Amino acid sequence: MRNYFTNIAEMQKQFILTTILLLLLSAIGFAEPNDIFCKETVVTSSPKDFVEVRHVVIKGTNFQIGKKIAEIAQKNNLVMALSGLDNSRNRMQRTYIEQNYPIHYERMKGAAATLGWNLHDDSFDFSGLLVQMELPGITGCTAVFYPAPFTEAGHNVLSRNFDFSTRTLQVTNPKTGKKPALVSPYVFEIYPDKGYASLYISAYEYLGGVLDGINSQGLVVAVFAEMETMGVSKPTAGVGIHEILCMRYLLDTCKDVEQAKEALLSLKHFYIYIPCHYLIADRNGKSFIFEFSPQRDKTFITDGNGLQCITNHLVYKYDNADTVPDGLKESANRLEILHKALKSGGKFNIEQIKEINGRVAVPPFAKWNPQSPPWRTLWHSIYDINERKMSVKFYLGEEPDPKDKTRIMLKYSDYIDFKLSEN
Repeated sequence: MRNYFTNIAEMQKQFILTTILLLLLSAIGFAEPNDIFCKETVVTSSPKDFVEVRHVVIKGTNFQIGKKIAEIAQKNNLVMALSGLDNSRNRMQRTYIEQNYPIHYERMKGAAATLGWNLHDDSFDFSGLLVQMELPGITGCTAVFYPAPFTEAGHNVLSRNFDFSTRTLQVTNPKTGKKPALVSPYVFEIYPDKGYASLYISAYEYLGGVLDGINSQGLVVAVFAEMETMGVSKPTAGVGIHEILCMRYLLDTCKDVEQAKEALLSLKHFYIYIPCHYLIADRNGKSFIFEFSPQRDKTFITDGNGLQCITNHLVYKYDNADTVPDGLKESANRLEILHKALKSGGKFNIEQIKEINGRVAVPPFAKWNPQSPPWRTLWHSIYDINERKMSVKFYLGEEPDPKDKTRIMLKYSDYIDFKLSEN
């Protein structure tokens, strides 16, 4: 009888302790494994600004992340799947992603669940979500990678200008109901259940599109328009990984430059809008440029040997500005400006890094030409790879220069810091 009552007392004691523990866990915000965390913050808030930048933190399964990103895309405007050439190609594209990029396939399933789409409808390619906007026709971009021995802080740094037109391909204002190009960039901070955490900027293809970013392993990526191929080959739907989805793939799956090389060489590539080349760097101070031939039948890797720069012409093909054709001279001139600025040697601090990229950005006082689409540096991002941190300023708009009617004054935000909380 004594053992019976002793057991009852022990059970009551265990019940009370368990109840107290559950109450404590509830009080500190304990969440079930399948719960998702999502926080969205407006970074620029003036209605007069050209862009409205938002910072979104998402933690959850890749299915849940896909659902949330689809909600964001839907909130911005009506979204559409990527256009496909035919049902067979779309079906094989879905199969390719499922077999070769299961992380993204889970996000595709989540996006389809949010939007009420049938993922197995072969009429569409659901590997991306395009926000309906007027895409621009003029692109630029410039970047420099500084290995740790070349910076005062002893950190590896990528400094990158993102240059794009602020109007449409037809050099007109957007049609009713559509936004001008790239007015809704997002800084995504993603913590998935499978794949590496990452911090990146996305603008017009939210589900898989990355324009520059860094992951928790210290791999940093940036994509650049490549001008020569535009006159040789045409964009198309395809089977494989498109030009900005491959950046997302690298952030999800690669921890360093060597893994990134292997991934880029093994993937099937196609481009849906602009042919691109890429600068990839890591926490070990290594970097490389990845490019395609203009006919898209060969790939080329140019390893960094210290400081490495990139603009918009093929680095593997033209080793100096004198060999670049006339149509690529502007890109070659920017690269030459960078090389001259970096010849000073020594160790560069952050202010010097900003100033060097400022030399090849659209100047703060720009000539006004109503006959051509305004080409602006829409953001300048600096990645401190050691800290897993991004500092970025965004283009906000412009106004006439009161001292010179032929010029306009460009306005930018202050630099805003974002940092991954996991290393």
